[in-house]
Amino acid sequence: MKKTIKGVIITSALLAGLFVGAAHGQEVSAKSFGKAVTKIAGNGNYAIYHNVSKGGPSGKFTSTKYFKHGQIQSKEYVSTKKGNFWNIIVDGRKVGWVSEKFFAKNQISLAGSVSVVKNSDYSFPTRDAINYATDSQGTAVNPSKVNVSKAYVSTNDTTVNYSYGKAKASLHIDVRDGDGEMGQPDKDAKSGFKSVTTWNGGSKSSSRNWNAAHHYTSETSSNTFKSNGLTLRTRLFQPRFVSLSYGQAGDAMGQVGVIPEGITVNSGVFTTSMFTSSNDQHGHLVSYNLNAIKSKYAAQNLTTMGWSTFKSYANNIKVSPYIKLGHGQSLGSSSNYIYVLANDNNYTNGPRSEEVLQIRKSDMKINKIWTVRISDDRYIHNATFVGDNTMYALFHNGGYDNYEYWRLTRDGDSWKAEEVGATKGRFVSNSPVQGFAYDSNNFYIGFNDNIFKVGEDGTAKKHYKFNVRREIEGMSATGSNLYVQFAQRAELTQGRI
Repeated sequence: MKKTIKGVIITSALLAGLFVGAAHGQEVSAKSFGKAVTKIAGNGNYAIYHNVSKGGPSGKFTSTKYFKHGQIQSKEYVSTKKGNFWNIIVDGRKVGWVSEKFFAKNQISLAGSVSVVKNSDYSFPTRDAINYATDSQGTAVNPSKVNVSKAYVSTNDTTVNYSYGKAKASLHIDVRDGDGEMGQPDKDAKSGFKSVTTWNGGSKSSSRNWNAAHHYTSETSSNTFKSNGLTLRTRLFQPRFVSLSYGQAGDAMGQVGVIPEGITVNSGVFTTSMFTSSNDQHGHLVSYNLNAIKSKYAAQNLTTMGWSTFKSYANNIKVSPYIKLGHGQSLGSSSNYIYVLANDNNYTNGPRSEEVLQIRKSDMKINKIWTVRISDDRYIHNATFVGDNTMYALFHNGGYDNYEYWRLTRDGDSWKAEEVGATKGRFVSNSPVQGFAYDSNNFYIGFNDNIFKVGEDGTAKKHYKFNVRREIEGMSATGSNLYVQFAQRAELTQGRI
């Protein structure tokens, strides 16, 4: 839609929704979108301006260096004598006008390497290696629209060519034979816990203000949850969206929220997976630098906090591109990387391989992908990572009536699996596992309102029973701390273990 405004300067800072100004009788024609498109930042730093006219921008007030790792969206741009300028929205907040040169145009960003274990029962979808693809204006393109020379790889090394418009990229995918990588379930199961029941399905309660009666407003008081010596206290209430909210995004890549699935905390960086639907396999990772974000509450208010505070928060919150995350519940991290076991939670068990993603903390893009198998009849739904070379996986199937604990150790691109322990029983008879963590000696297995502490060999140690009535959405153990995330509103809690 074309809009024309004459003879007046209109600033984005003063009049939200009016997007372009013209001075001294100049006529400015702008392109406006009904819903926001997703923009991808390039490598350079550019000025951000309050105003724009036919002659170009004016009123420089900040730089893109504070916002390049946020979720960037826009509903409008204007063509000037100095090129196109876009009115950007970062993490759901209107910011200002920036040159189109800021965006990564005609680019396809791919994982640096992909190593697939040979498996006749599974083929790697090559689009899963895409970080992002963009058009000639730096607008994100859904990975499903990218052309690929080969859609799946399973048994032979292959070079795959990717293209969209003028954007082109290629990736050599290695297929390894996997000899010696799979293990055998050979541990005797230790005596377990008395099986308990809990509520099933979605959360039965919410935080104080996360409801229609309180209009989903921000929380202003923290929580303390106690059980059997474990005390969990609020560390961070998260934003409902780290983007524009419901219905405002014009593409699948735009909305960040509102469903969390998993977490990891390492070196003061807290990362959670976010989806728009519980059925999605693609979503975003959002990282919060807790070393800089001290407040338990302020992050909820990205769109209303003071400008200088927002600039600081935006600089300490990073959002990944729209990438394959699977269920998104199995996360881990090291000092430099985030790890995701991008499994399919609707696949109950069988011989399929699973994807492990290594994602750079620096820019939130996929660095490497491996596919792995622990056994020919063990499909993992929960996992966590210790450092850069070790993954712990939890296997449970009702037919076996026990939980198995597996360690996968990476050497180069190979992941060697071995069972380290097992525990008899079902723990909770009517709820799926909602979180899995490891603290160097013990596993923590979370269900709705229940957490179980188990020794590495499967010895049952402690049962923590809560009455929060909000789903656990991921757990992480680091040092002497256990972090547990609750849904509605997404709330990170922390306790000593």
